[in-house]
Amino acid sequence: MTLVAMFVTSCAFTKEVKNGETAYEQKKYALAIEMLKEEYKNESNSRKAARMNYLLGSSYEILNDISRATRYYEKAVKDGYGEQAQRGLARSYKMSGDYAQALKIWKELSRIHSQDQMIKREIQVLKLASEWDQERQNTTKIYALDGNGRFNDYTSTIYEGNYLVFTSDRKDATGSEEYKWTGNKYSDLFIMDKEGRGVRRFDAEINSNFNEGAACFTQDFNKIIFTRCSGEESSDSYCKLMYANKVDGLWTEPQVINFVVDNINYGQPTLIENDSVMVFCTKGPDGPGGYDLYYSEMVDDDEWSAPYLMPSSINTPGDEYFPTSCRDTLYFSSDYHPGLGGLDIFKTHLKSDGSWAIPTNVRQPINSSYDDFGLVIDEYVRLRGKEIEKGFFSTSRGKNGNDDIYSYTKYLPEEIEIDTTPTEEPQDDLSIYLAGKVLTDQYADEDDPNSEVTGLITLSDARVEFSGAITLDRRSGKDGLFIEELENGKSYTIKASKPGYLSKTIKVSTTGLNLNPDEKSYTINVDIKLDRIFYDQEIILKEIYYDYDKWAIVDAAKPTLDRLSTLLKDNPQIRIQLSSHTDCRGEDDYNAELSQKRAQSAVLYLVDRGISFGRMQAQGYGESQLAVECECDTECTEEQHQENRRTTFKILR
Repeated sequence: MTLVAMFVTSCAFTKEVKNGETAYEQKKYALAIEMLKEEYKNESNSRKAARMNYLLGSSYEILNDISRATRYYEKAVKDGYGEQAQRGLARSYKMSGDYAQALKIWKELSRIHSQDQMIKREIQVLKLASEWDQERQNTTKIYALDGNGRFNDYTSTIYEGNYLVFTSDRKDATGSEEYKWTGNKYSDLFIMDKEGRGVRRFDAEINSNFNEGAACFTQDFNKIIFTRCSGEESSDSYCKLMYANKVDGLWTEPQVINFVVDNINYGQPTLIENDSVMVFCTKGPDGPGGYDLYYSEMVDDDEWSAPYLMPSSINTPGDEYFPTSCRDTLYFSSDYHPGLGGLDIFKTHLKSDGSWAIPTNVRQPINSSYDDFGLVIDEYVRLRGKEIEKGFFSTSRGKNGNDDIYSYTKYLPEEIEIDTTPTEEPQDDLSIYLAGKVLTDQYADEDDPNSEVTGLITLSDARVEFSGAITLDRRSGKDGLFIEELENGKSYTIKASKPGYLSKTIKVSTTGLNLNPDEKSYTINVDIKLDRIFYDQEIILKEIYYDYDKWAIVDAAKPTLDRLSTLLKDNPQIRIQLSSHTDCRGEDDYNAELSQKRAQSAVLYLVDRGISFGRMQAQGYGESQLAVECECDTECTEEQHQENRRTTFKILR
């Protein structure tokens, strides 16, 4: 993807290009491909030839020409270049949608690196992608716009209700220089109608001889904020956020946004909260890793506050790019949140309490195994018939990995009639009853899930659903009671639920009961205890221990994690964060790494028990959040150290 290519890494042009590898090192990938192909023809050393194939695969991967990347990675693997080529080939298989081949390679590598968390994560993400691929529904239609050219066209935004302003490196872009990374022109902002007709350069005052892209407008279309990547020929290039105002129908000379500092890349702005908040992408010192989303608040005309990092539910150790918005919903792309390959588009929304909801993947057909980004919802279009939403997005699924702009239309799903006619079941002479009670824990501190449990209280009006031999939907009455007649020799699944509580499922069987032949009735008594939901509060998982300096799950911890897996299966709508903490002993960086590995081990254990990878996130805090504050080397008792060495989970909003 071209904008990511020019955004992710600054580009130096100071070193003389002697060969294809030098061109690759200087990120002149188009030139590197040309030189490496020529050098390969005369290379007799098999090891050097294998490396050339690897560098060709890597160059094509960076330029998003995945079919050619796959071809050269396959050659490098065949020539014995090794694991680096295997990893590249696995990535290219995934991005081309060949999940089975990618999974095969990662499984082979996992046998060599059994504790490699990245490999384990890739395996689980590929399994999840395969599941989504099978579950896709045909309620969304997508179309490539006619205005797409033979080059890269991407990151559109709606302008004045009837037009799209987008980024392109087509031949009629401003200037005569070639961008060494791609071999194409430097990108400009272009404009066309929403059908893809009448393509032309946007405005001479905005476009320059450098790379322009990723623009947004205020609601009145009188201010533009966009990305410009520039630098002297003898120095690195960096991307900045620029703005310009429309005065009497003409755009003013672009200025740099006030919080932008030198030698840092910024880009891809969007405006939310009635244009009072700008969300954008950069690589800040306080982020979890890679490029992250930040926001800034308007403090005066054309003046913005210092940037703030978006929450950890959005930002990941990977890269987050291309924020866009529609009302209270924020869309963005990520290469780390579980997805189908490359960048996937996710959505989140601002809740009434001011926090952001857990991001969800928008799935196929908008997302694909390729890079998908820059989703824009058309709020100006008139919807007809069963249409419920129209918009645009950018994707690299085009020819030779070029970015193109697609439109999409979402439709109401087809309604399926369900036969609800009850079936007649034979009756038994013996009357068997289930007498149940729905309960919950009473805490010493009702706001603290880790406080002492002082007793049990009943829950009235809880929903009690029966499935299996019968299908029933009941409510618990006064004192949490419910009674139902069952049949002999049958099995039942009973699920209890209530808003504000975690659902729980139990199984009851009337097979093999020790019955007195003279009795005409028999009663089975059960209690179903529901746990209160404490959002965003850590709940300590007791009996989760690790061997010293290790992160593997020991046998003693498995029963507790098994109970957690059952809870997650009973409540498929929730997502959790599993966290691990260390005591105060040891170096900060070492403790942070160890706790992260321990949290990831707990997540992977639950994945092995059938919990979807996308529902969990691991977080190691090291010694940064001690439960008991004490003087580490002199005053802390072993019991206090043990209390600090805890594993917790919290339910994410």
